[in-house]
Amino acid sequence: MTKIMHRLIISSALLCAVFMLQTAHAGQAPETAAAPDLRAFDLPNVDREDLIESIETLRSQLIQRMNELVQVVADSKFDSSDALITAILPGGLLYAGYKKARHEQASDELARVRADIEESSSDLLAMQSLSAPVFVAQLP
Repeated sequence: MTKIMHRLIISSALLCAVFMLQTAHAGQAPETAAAPDLRAFDLPNVDREDLIESIETLRSQLIQRMNELVQVVADSKFDSSDALITAILPGGLLYAGYKKARHEQASDELARVRADIEESSSDLLAMQSLSAPVFVAQLP
């Protein structure tokens, strides 16, 4: 039940962040860049500070979720008491299979969250290292 709640909270936070970014840029006029003998193209203005703040917020939520998942993985690890329950109780093999499946599921989710944290960290580094506007031009 708590896993469903955590997924719901994370997905709603991501959804809200996406909608906030779209509405923040909806009223802004795009800048037009043109060069001789090249097509003109429109680039939207992006508020870097707001974008960095949103990424940092999502990253901190992911770190919090990672800490929860580390605890879940540690708690769901098969130990000697579980082996005793498996041996004594009827249906113990079902219990062991369920316990193992929960552990693998939590481990997989933990790996995904860690990958997302690494990706958002690299995105933050890339966003913060660029301090001046960047213009890209094709060489003749």
